[in-house]
This record gives sequence, C-alpha cells and structure tokens, in this order.
Amino acid sequence: MPFSTLPNFGLNRGGLPLRLGVLRLIAVLATLATFAQWIVPVVARGIFNAGRIYYSNEPSKLYESLLPWPVLSVPAWLTITTGLLAIGCACAYLLLGGLEISSDISFMFFAPSLAGVFPIFIAAFEKDPTGVIRTPGPDGYPIGWHWVVAPFILVLLVATLVATARMRRLRAERRRRRAQHVTPG
Repeated sequence: MPFSTLPNFGLNRGGLPLRLGVLRLIAVLATLATFAQWIVPVVARGIFNAGRIYYSNEPSKLYESLLPWPVLSVPAWLTITTGLLAIGCACAYLLLGGLEISSDISFMFFAPSLAGVFPIFIAAFEKDPTGVIRTPGPDGYPIGWHWVVAPFILVLLVATLVATARMRRLRAERRRRRAQHVTPG
C-alpha cells in the first residue's frame, strides 16, 4: 500500500470532494510552515551565529558570529497556530472522509504529526523565563511554550484509528454489496 496516492499540493478535485481537498491542502501547508519554523532558524543561525543554534551551543571557533545571537527567534503563538491548524485539519480530513481517503490515512497521520514534534525542538531554541519545561542536563534551561502543540498528536492518533476502523467497515460493506449483486438469485 502506498504512503499516499494523492499529490500534496493541490485540491485533488479528481479524487476528493472540495472540502476534503481544502482540508488536506491546509494540513500539508501548515505542516510545512511548522517545519520551516525550525529549519530556517537552524540554517540562519548556523550561518550568521557561527553555528550556535540552541542556547546551550557554543559558537564555532572557526569563524566569528556575523550578527548578534539569536538570529530569527520564532514566536510561540506562530508555532502553536500552524501546528494546531495542521493537526486540526488532518483530524477533520480523517474523520469526514470516506473510501476516497483510504490510501491517504498513513500520510495524513505521519505528515501532520511532524507539526506536533518539531515544536518541541523549536521551543528549545532559546531560554524562556516563563517556561515550565526545562532542557535535560545540569545546565538545562526553561524552554518556550511552542511545545504545547505536541500533546495534540494524541488527538490525531485517535482520529487516525477511527478512520482506519471506518475504512475496514466500509470496505467490508462494499465487498458484501458486490457479492450480493453478483450472486444470482
């Protein structure tokens, strides 16, 4: 079974109703936006802050920092918004879809779940004096509130399990109808 048979960047009008195509596209784009909130600062800090990406990292001894640290701080509200949007749209897609999403269930669990995992790494970029979670180790520091998205992966998991169970039931029902239609009598 393929990871997904649908193109990621489009409404997939040929295979999905419009509302499902919109939900899928928003989930994919919000997941990419959440991932970009991690990768763009990592690259920028690697280049402009002499390789010092996280607060606990030391600057490189090979070259000086070009700009004051930190370059590109990511606000928690942005990460929380994009992460919840990705997970929420994926849940709605999984719960509203019928047989047309059967080959897409694993993709729509895996991809948006990254929007719940990456906020943990984004939260650790810098110290946040209001943070309630600390990085591990004796030099641990409180991290930002970006991580709030992570527990919502459980909601996505439940939606995935419900969609999977519904697909089994719908496929069995379709096979039963075909068997009744083919059987004479």
